[in-house]
Amino acid sequence: MKILGIDPGFGLCGFAVLDEKNKQLDLETFGVIRTTPKKNFADRLLEIAQDFEKLLQKYQPDIVSIEDLFFTKNVTTGMQVAQVRGILILLSHKFGCRIVEPKPVEVKNCFTGNGRATKPEMKKMAQLLFKLEKIPHLDDAADAVAIAYFVAQNKNIIL
Repeated sequence: MKILGIDPGFGLCGFAVLDEKNKQLDLETFGVIRTTPKKNFADRLLEIAQDFEKLLQKYQPDIVSIEDLFFTKNVTTGMQVAQVRGILILLSHKFGCRIVEPKPVEVKNCFTGNGRATKPEMKKMAQLLFKLEKIPHLDDAADAVAIAYFVAQNKNIIL
């Protein structure tokens, strides 16, 4: 079973692919989809869609876990992230993937045991769980690892 975890965003959109074989969980890849800041928002959405389609084609996940939207003080940013999520959900559905939408607090609690874990704690846990040489540089990538991990740990409940 392959799980593609997504931390949605329009500047950086984190992704991670976990592959579960014979009760072994391997981190195949992780990183970010990066958009060009000087482009208009519609062009950035297109960049995300094209890069996300390539991920779906390359890794052919069974499940896409896209973190649920968490509104902060900036409503405009929240609305833009919601639009990104819509594209990701549509493409995941188009590719026949099961879609899971965990809440940020659920992901953090599952990954670190603390629903209010900090970004450095999330990055450190990614390094420890998957025996990475270095701590992931970008928060978005580490969060995507945790979002995919949430499904792997809860698949009996959510699937």
